[in-house]
Amino acid sequence: MSESRRMEQPPLSGVRIVDLTSRLAGPFATRVLAEAGADVVKVERPGGDPERELRVVGFAGWNRAKRSVVIDLDDASGRVGLDELLARADVVVHDLPAARAVELGLDDETLAGRHPDLLVASVPGYPVGHPLADLDATDAMVQAAEGFMDEQQGNRPGPVWIRMPFPSWCAAYALAAGIVARLVQRERDGVVLPVATSLFQGSLAPAALYWQRWERLPETLTRHTLPKIWPDAALSIFECADGRWVQLAGAVGGWIESPPVLEALALADLVDLSEIGVTPGNWSTWNEVFGERPCDWWLESLSAADVPCIEIRHLGECFTDQQAGVNGYVVEVDDPVVGPALQAATPVQTTPASAVGAPAPLLGSTRCADVLAGWSQREPRPGRTAAGDTRPLAGLRALDFGSAIAGPFGAQCLGDLGAEVVKVEPLSGDRGRVLTQFAGAHRGKRSLAMDLKSVEGQAALDRLVASADLVLHNMRLGPAGRLGLDGPGLRRRNPTVVFSHVSAYGPLGPMAGFPGYDPTAQAMTGWEHANAGEGQTPIWLRNSVFDVTAGLAACLGAVLGLYTLATTGRPGAADTSLLSVGIAAASEVAVRRPAGGVTETPGLDAEQTGVGPAHRIHQLQDGWLAVDARDEREAAAYASWLVGTSLEGRRVEPTVAELAALGVAAAPVRLDQLDDFMDSPVHRELGFSRRLQTGGYGAIDLVAGFWSLGQSVPEQSVPELGEHSREILDELGYSDEEVSGLVAAGSVHALSRALRTST
Repeated sequence: MSESRRMEQPPLSGVRIVDLTSRLAGPFATRVLAEAGADVVKVERPGGDPERELRVVGFAGWNRAKRSVVIDLDDASGRVGLDELLARADVVVHDLPAARAVELGLDDETLAGRHPDLLVASVPGYPVGHPLADLDATDAMVQAAEGFMDEQQGNRPGPVWIRMPFPSWCAAYALAAGIVARLVQRERDGVVLPVATSLFQGSLAPAALYWQRWERLPETLTRHTLPKIWPDAALSIFECADGRWVQLAGAVGGWIESPPVLEALALADLVDLSEIGVTPGNWSTWNEVFGERPCDWWLESLSAADVPCIEIRHLGECFTDQQAGVNGYVVEVDDPVVGPALQAATPVQTTPASAVGAPAPLLGSTRCADVLAGWSQREPRPGRTAAGDTRPLAGLRALDFGSAIAGPFGAQCLGDLGAEVVKVEPLSGDRGRVLTQFAGAHRGKRSLAMDLKSVEGQAALDRLVASADLVLHNMRLGPAGRLGLDGPGLRRRNPTVVFSHVSAYGPLGPMAGFPGYDPTAQAMTGWEHANAGEGQTPIWLRNSVFDVTAGLAACLGAVLGLYTLATTGRPGAADTSLLSVGIAAASEVAVRRPAGGVTETPGLDAEQTGVGPAHRIHQLQDGWLAVDARDEREAAAYASWLVGTSLEGRRVEPTVAELAALGVAAAPVRLDQLDDFMDSPVHRELGFSRRLQTGGYGAIDLVAGFWSLGQSVPEQSVPELGEHSREILDELGYSDEEVSGLVAAGSVHALSRALRTST
């Protein structure tokens, strides 16, 4: 294929993937890769992926652009047929528990022996080495067992069923990014190594922002620790006169509480309350004022006052919004089962562009023989190696110009994959430093603080960008362009630098310049209604899941850009947004064409206990039980068991064991798991719980380890402002005298070497 022709193709054109996964995380990850150009063959059991029946619309969205073959992996001849596919594939992806993978010969070690140049990727419930590695755990089982149903405030005391399967969504993006990062490593170094994540590791990604323990916490951060019961989380949600609800960045950001804004809106009654802001004690007063005017009035007036304000919609309603359409976040698909409908498009837009995928395949619509006829023998590669740093992005430099959460979290993920990450901050510091989430999004980075608007700062920026392989940030593109930090500006400084960008609502459309935050994205995409329970006041899912998934999506966009560079010699670019990942998370629904109605999906009950009889939590004598049937057979078995069983007076652990013996997915709903998680020797050994020594916080316990890469965990810290300015400028060729001059002129903030040593 000529270079000019290759540049017209999506980034992963020519990559062959065998997809053995079901449910959500694996299929969505491989679909994103398919729409990035990979040829994905979905291998299904006889009878098909259970999601074909359980979540018809979701299956249609999560399996676009693939081919379907049927292979019985429990049959010897079926395994032979699979092996023929694997002999010609680049990547195999499975979600098998550890013991089941060994039983089928699909574990890393066995496959390395048979196919040393095959990239093996996995996303089971729990990782190899974990005590639950052999458990076929569902998303809800992981949420329950790891304490995350207890971390969300609800409409009643006790744990709640979280409507959004956030462990699966985070694991899906991590899986896709990990696969592409390993493909980049294959192109750069000729090395083929496995990559793994899990639903458990996906559940940890948002927890990194709020599961922390500090030796010393600065007083300025005490309001931002996101404790489990955090009243501020709902304080910027108000009901308008027409019964519609709005989400502001108010209690989170402070804009609505400022007297100038209140006076401009003629809200004199609230001016006296502005000094203390919205509190649980006065929220009803604020809500009464919002109840005096319709939603549209608030949207227009607050927008004019530059206050972020979004109507809280229901799942699927924003699919027809202009902002979603103009940015390509939805796509019309004529699915053979669902029919013509608007579905969520790929959440990561790339250059070269990703393709719009064909509808999800009918079961067994492709024969193995036809796949093999089109797949020639692949070029042999060395396979595994144990030499040096085996992380896929080792030796690359990434620059993080972002602030708050989404952009910095994505850059931290690049660091976890091996890149050296330089955090570039203004002299006053990233505004996210006033949040404890800063530590959860900046682990392992170095900090360079300088005035990018100054002549000296621009000169240093020239050298810095010239030294980089990647840039990832979430600055608004207007201000970024004025600093030369948009795509064209970066390429003028470095023609081969890869750029990945995160915005709030996308780079195009009427909302392109609007500031946005995780709560406003949850509101616009329908999740604040979905997570609240039927008929209840909308509620924010406090784990900032769209900040996290947008960061993971930006990481995926960055490695796709690197793969384009490695295969064509020209750097790729990518953009994603809080809106795009929010719409992707709502892909269990679609909007029918031409009628325009949103497809039905199970709703959360008013008590927030579940979405159906076999997907629910129950309060027993000594705690809570979660049941989450994997398929219709399990649901029927559970229903039959319930006929002769009373849950009243039962204990949790014996009930879980009894249901497990019947093959029904169940787990205890554990409470207050922060200390147990941090102190677990297993979590320490596997790198999920880490103790870092920092200057600002002292010793800090953090959550990490979103990928299993077969690499020992490097020593890390959380940087202080300007902690590494001097050494980074040294690396860029500045002399000690020049650095001292920049510091004296106020262009650079740098801790003295003596202070850094003492801290």
